[in-house]
Amino acid sequence: MVNQDSNKQIKTAAIISYISIIFNIVIGLIYTPWMVNNIGKSDYGLYVLVSSFLIYFTIDFGLGQATARFLAKYRAENDEHKVNQLLSLTTKIYLLISFVMMVALVVVFFFIQNIFIQLNAAEIEKFKTIYVIAGLFSLVSFPFMSLNGIFIAYERFVALKLCDIFSKIGVILLMVIALLLGYKLYALIAINAFIGIIVILFKFIYLFRTTAIKIDLKYKSKVLTQELFSFSIWSSILGIAQRLIINIAPTLLGIYSGTTAIAVFSIGMLIESYVWTFASALNGLFLPKVSGLLSTSANREQVLQLMVKVGRIQLFIIGILYIGMITLGQEFIVLWMGPEFTNSFPIVLMLILPGFFTLTQEIASTLLYVENKIKFKAIIFMVAAIISVLLSVFLIPYFGAIGAAMGIVISLIIFEVIGVNIFYYKIMKINIFYFFKACLLKMLPSLVIVLGFGLAVNYYIPAPNFVVFFIKASLIGVVYMLVMWFFSLNKYEKELILSIYKKFTPNKLN
Repeated sequence: MVNQDSNKQIKTAAIISYISIIFNIVIGLIYTPWMVNNIGKSDYGLYVLVSSFLIYFTIDFGLGQATARFLAKYRAENDEHKVNQLLSLTTKIYLLISFVMMVALVVVFFFIQNIFIQLNAAEIEKFKTIYVIAGLFSLVSFPFMSLNGIFIAYERFVALKLCDIFSKIGVILLMVIALLLGYKLYALIAINAFIGIIVILFKFIYLFRTTAIKIDLKYKSKVLTQELFSFSIWSSILGIAQRLIINIAPTLLGIYSGTTAIAVFSIGMLIESYVWTFASALNGLFLPKVSGLLSTSANREQVLQLMVKVGRIQLFIIGILYIGMITLGQEFIVLWMGPEFTNSFPIVLMLILPGFFTLTQEIASTLLYVENKIKFKAIIFMVAAIISVLLSVFLIPYFGAIGAAMGIVISLIIFEVIGVNIFYYKIMKINIFYFFKACLLKMLPSLVIVLGFGLAVNYYIPAPNFVVFFIKASLIGVVYMLVMWFFSLNKYEKELILSIYKKFTPNKLN
């Protein structure tokens, strides 16, 4: 009965998760241009800048993942005593980090004008105000970062996903009301903090009413502390490096360029996040099977065949996203945000380019975790982050937002694409050349044909409005399906698509 309830929770949570993804993308596409138009490009740049800048003060050093992992272990052993000990210890650690973070935030506050020298006096004053509001919320919320891990360990998936949806809907709804009433930048930051605190309170009360959790701040354990940090250190380094590569760009632009460049870059970053979210959500469908197979199989040939099978499916899925972005991306951005954001288009193309290779290699990435070799990927990404920052610092003064994207894509191609694949081949003993031949090269001709068709459609049929744009997008989508179906997909892939179609198409009454 427990397994049935658990499976039901997972399925329901998965449905809610996909609804949330679609909601975020649709609302973001509708709401973002309206919000930017209301508060102005400069204030929107400040809004993005403070959000990205504070990310580096709220890194939990992998403690969230470590907490979830140990909680799941203790829950499987039905050891509620160890659960309470763990949560007591992690709460103290989070409070200690929060205190250090408060000191750092206060020190930085007095040097804001020296850090962001490209901001004018009025922008500095606005930034300081929203920095204080957002910083206070970060300090209040940081000790509760482990709440999500507790929800997962106790299999409260539905409640957790509903909290996420409430948070997103609440923020958007209150922001729309505030903007209609004439409130601007400060209200946006305050609303985010207000809704965030409400969600934290709900999660806290819900868990203490529905579980046997008890926090004892007097509890100490040197052994458990060492276990937590030994598990979290490399995932922490990887997480910091991944954040540095893209999320630090608005901060660098604030230092070397200005708020207009931040706004232009942020639109490119937003679209890249939509592409990544859609693709990574689909990757999750394969993870249970992949993890189980990898953990029991030492045969690299089996791993390689599974990597090709899943990689081809993923390439088929993301292929239309990439072709659509290359052929219609600039037209979409102009229709969506206006001609002043035209430079966001090359930024999008550069930011999504590495994903064309990496998003098809989820099996190899999973193998790193299964065989506990995440440290090597963490080192590669840390070097990539450092090179990305150095290149961006050099290029931003000359090319602005596009320079930041250039620094990122050069670093990611060298290290994430080339470097990681060398690691897969040399250290992990994966025949990566066979993978590229069976996956990318075999599907590439069809992708090129549709790309050429899309470019021709975009050239000969300009879209003055979204109606024509969506007709063009639908036409390219239909041609993509036909070309891939007849020239690239194999029997297994066609049967998989047909099975999904039949599952979601009621054709009989049983």
